[in-house]
Amino acid sequence: MFSKNKGKDVAVENKLSKNSNKIPSIISPDVNIVGNVSSEGVIQLDGRIEGEIHVRHLTVGIHGLVEGAIFAEEAIIKGSVTGSIKAQKVILEKTAEVRGNIQHEVISIEAGAVIEGKINHISENVTELAMAKKNVKPSEKLSTEKMVQEK
Repeated sequence: MFSKNKGKDVAVENKLSKNSNKIPSIISPDVNIVGNVSSEGVIQLDGRIEGEIHVRHLTVGIHGLVEGAIFAEEAIIKGSVTGSIKAQKVILEKTAEVRGNIQHEVISIEAGAVIEGKINHISENVTELAMAKKNVKPSEKLSTEKMVQEK
């Protein structure tokens, strides 16, 4: 009786684990992270990160702030970045402020975005670079101990 459903349960669990990277990690406005952050999924940043970010997809919200380098497959910037961005696809919305160099394969810049730095086209595969953790030590990965909530 239980063995008939066991195969279906395993298939459902595998499907859920594959789709789990589509659920974003949300860093709220009252969170300040000091240290490097890496994720194979999606990060929505409305708080502040001081350190390198290695991620597949990053959205820096209007109130979001990054002080450090971003390595991503796709980076959507609505807030402030002080540091370099290296991504396959970069979208700078009208509220974006970037102070640093941008390396991209595809870029979109809305009128009103502020950029202080060089913009260079690259044709290499940034996905592998985004997920490379050669500079991210295990002790520096995102953990609840590294998160400091400001009130």
